[in-house]
Amino acid sequence: MTVAQRWRKLLRGSLLILAIGGLLLFAPLPMLPASVLTYRQAAVVFGIVIALGKLLYDTLFYDRYWP
Repeated sequence: MTVAQRWRKLLRGSLLILAIGGLLLFAPLPMLPASVLTYRQAAVVFGIVIALGKLLYDTLFYDRYWP
């Protein structure tokens, strides 16, 4: 895989993760207490950070360690 293909894959994956995260954050919910919404937002942001970190790791480092 060339460098340009790797960066395109990273950009495409990042945009997809951010789009899904944005949809989850702004999706309408029934009336819930504020504490529940706080935990929901924290869980979504945590998932976004983990997914972007894994995507970055796979893009920059994972291919180098194949036997």
